[in-house]
Amino acid sequence: MLRIIFPRPYQIEVTRLRQTEFHKLRRQLDQVHLAWVTEWKRRQDDFRIENIRFRHDPYWNQRFFSLQAARDGNTWFWRATGVFLGWGVASI
Repeated sequence: MLRIIFPRPYQIEVTRLRQTEFHKLRRQLDQVHLAWVTEWKRRQDDFRIENIRFRHDPYWNQRFFSLQAARDGNTWFWRATGVFLGWGVASI
């Protein structure tokens, strides 16, 4: 009765010949991939890190969406956000 509802799973038998064919194909794919990787790496330019300098912004911690301004609460927006969050947590 239960075999009607839950039939046995299918079983696929692979012959020995097909297994060797799959291994040959896999070996060929691995060789082709290795050849492609070595050629790709050979064509890549040498990677050099250059020193990139940014202009210093003296008001970086007072910008509106600056994380430092959010931490310090230097702008009205972040002070108001802190107050609203405080009220929201207190109301829970």
